[in-house]
Amino acid sequence: MDALPHTAFGSHRSTRPVLAPALLAALVLGGCSSFGGDNVHKTDLACPKVGIVRDANSVTLFRPGPGRGPADVVARGLVADYSGNCTYDSTGVTVDVSLALVAERGPALVGTQVPLTYFVAVSTPDGTLVTKQEFATTVDFPASGPREDLQPHIPLPEKQDARGYQLLVGFQLSPDQLDYNRRTQTK
Repeated sequence: MDALPHTAFGSHRSTRPVLAPALLAALVLGGCSSFGGDNVHKTDLACPKVGIVRDANSVTLFRPGPGRGPADVVARGLVADYSGNCTYDSTGVTVDVSLALVAERGPALVGTQVPLTYFVAVSTPDGTLVTKQEFATTVDFPASGPREDLQPHIPLPEKQDARGYQLLVGFQLSPDQLDYNRRTQTK
């Protein structure tokens, strides 16, 4: 889905962390700290919530072919954590989000790199999806995954609270990957 004109994403930068141990438990939903803009008390306006989409919080990559057993796994990825805050100005709110993407090497991996694609979407207070953007990153093994820093901007009328908006993050999955996640994740 292409970004709609009234919502835009800002900069994207990837940095490599020190080796992370293994896949971590995913956080499902949380908030971020609030910061106010000019002429507004910082407690008056809140940040949008950030949520990791349950069915898209992980991805399992298999080698080509029909095999879907443990020996066929190239790698597994997980949106493990996030942190962030936001700032208001006269054009809206900018959300600074840092995502921790971790990966685990599978026995079928050939080489030392795995490409992963994830998304960040913005929904309005009534749940309408207004934009979605995909980001590509590469995990270099033995490192477990990159930390991705994003700065999506949500245009709002001056002094309008972003409290009801939500940033949704997850891996961009094929229909087969989504079906696999729904069959294998514990409910």
